[in-house]
Amino acid sequence: MKGIMFTSKGVTEIINEPDPECGEDELLLKTLYSGISNGTERSFLTGGAYGGQKWPNRIGYLTVSEVLELGSGITNYAKGDVVYTGTFSGHVATHTAKESDLIVKVPSTLDPKAATMLGIAGVSYFNATGVGVSEEDRVLVTGSGGIGLMTLQSAKSMGAHVTLASRTAHRRELGSRMGADAAFEPDEAILRDCGPYSVLLECAGAEIDPLIEPKKELLSRFSRVALIAGRFRVDYNFLWASRLRVSFTQSSHFDQPTLEKVTDLATEGILDLGALIQKVVPIGNAVKTYNTLRDNPMPIGGIVFDWS
Repeated sequence: MKGIMFTSKGVTEIINEPDPECGEDELLLKTLYSGISNGTERSFLTGGAYGGQKWPNRIGYLTVSEVLELGSGITNYAKGDVVYTGTFSGHVATHTAKESDLIVKVPSTLDPKAATMLGIAGVSYFNATGVGVSEEDRVLVTGSGGIGLMTLQSAKSMGAHVTLASRTAHRRELGSRMGADAAFEPDEAILRDCGPYSVLLECAGAEIDPLIEPKKELLSRFSRVALIAGRFRVDYNFLWASRLRVSFTQSSHFDQPTLEKVTDLATEGILDLGALIQKVVPIGNAVKTYNTLRDNPMPIGGIVFDWS
């Protein structure tokens, strides 16, 4: 079967590898569509905070597949079912999953291409929930990639007033269409004037020091901070944070209840997964796509591979 592999630093190849076998407690799945998680996958490709410094490697958790075979222990699925899996299988033609894995049936009313973004929604919703976003909050979302935009919608679905800070004009426009109460280019004066905020959801992966440096008096604008985008480390002034009783939440992957929740919200139209997709490309274009992600990541957003 075909599979995408980062064979060395910055190098992507489409390789041939053995087909997996279906175990008694597994489903054998044929990939229909798989989405790119830009920040995570670029980190694995180039040696960033997630991927470390070793190759070959790969990552991928945005996969929509058709059930080909069932092990004798499978009870909740049938051949022909379309499912989303968030099991880090990578971009491969076929793979296996267990019922206990991150897996959910894709409703017939949900576009299977859009359903690849359920993992982006899962990460965003899980971490917005983890920091306790509610209708009483004024939330600032920094960063407008897929995670940032879906974090925006997740916080809105929880009833919060949400402001988006993004350096990219078309992403600010998209954020406004996706429900942001305000969207602007990051600027210290604007951050002060448009606050106070109770929650910061940091989705850009940028250095956070300028937002929480005591002399700039921005930390007092937040009571809770969730660091959703990946980075090597974060430094902050401990005494200043202690004085203002600011809590920091470390990002983590979503769980099965969250996956089921965002699937329901997407089916109801509360989360707009399709808005995250920029283009659908044949899997044969994978190398070109990853080379662009490596060299010029800003224009790359919402790419879904078609395996047909």
